[in-house]
Amino acid sequence: MPSRGAKNQRGLASVDARIKLALGFSMSVHVVLADSLPYLGLLAAVGMVVYLSARPSVFQLKLAFVSIALLAWGVMFSQGLFYGEYPRTVLLALLPESAVMPDGLNIYTEGVHYGLVQSLRMIAVALTGYAICFSTQPDQFYRGLLAMRVPFSVAFMAVSAIRFIPIVALEFATVRRAMTMKGYRPFGQGVRDTLVTEVASLRPVLSGAIRRSEEVALSIVTRGFAFGRARTALHETRLTLAQWTVLGGLLVCVLAVAVCKGLFWLYVSEIYYTSSLRSLYQFTRMWL
Repeated sequence: MPSRGAKNQRGLASVDARIKLALGFSMSVHVVLADSLPYLGLLAAVGMVVYLSARPSVFQLKLAFVSIALLAWGVMFSQGLFYGEYPRTVLLALLPESAVMPDGLNIYTEGVHYGLVQSLRMIAVALTGYAICFSTQPDQFYRGLLAMRVPFSVAFMAVSAIRFIPIVALEFATVRRAMTMKGYRPFGQGVRDTLVTEVASLRPVLSGAIRRSEEVALSIVTRGFAFGRARTALHETRLTLAQWTVLGGLLVCVLAVAVCKGLFWLYVSEIYYTSSLRSLYQFTRMWL
């Protein structure tokens, strides 16, 4: 989480947490409803714009680029290789036909296209999630959740979990650095030894996380903390007219796409059809 002061926040970091949570929810609904490649590409582009508006650091840009590249390549390659629907067109033949594999081992064009569609869904949501996480401090999440009438106990546990993420990441990096100094190299002694070592490296990280959670729980109990008591906030967070307008726009977009997809599904399922909506059916088929 970035450690920017309230007066120095710019870009997405200055936006109310409720707006960012609504944006993330809206993006997740859109990628579920969307099926066409152009619309999913547009959503991925919107996710990229949102991510850049969070003013990510060089490390955060590298993290997003590497994770998205691996995600897209992995999904497209796996779907292209194991695509089982028909018709399908061979894009690349890896192994010829044999008695063991009557169809050979091929990468299919339709499978690559399907994998691209699925990866665009994940990319749009991942970029938006990265932007929200990198631009929102835990206390902003906490105030936003309380303002959305989320129960205090749920909001407290969610923010406590978020605060543990950088600590666990730092401890994991420390463990990896210690392993490297002792001469450990991935796959240097074979795949089996690498897997055993990697699993063993997680033990001190998990032990540290459990120990810290017990310390936090004990400190809370000893201070007489209780979830059921009435609480007040020092600073009340209120949405401005512009922010309410943004929330309304996000809601209208989600409802519009949901209505279009619902009417198109009724038409395809031969449940309801009217000729006055033919242009909407055509638009939904082509772009949604």
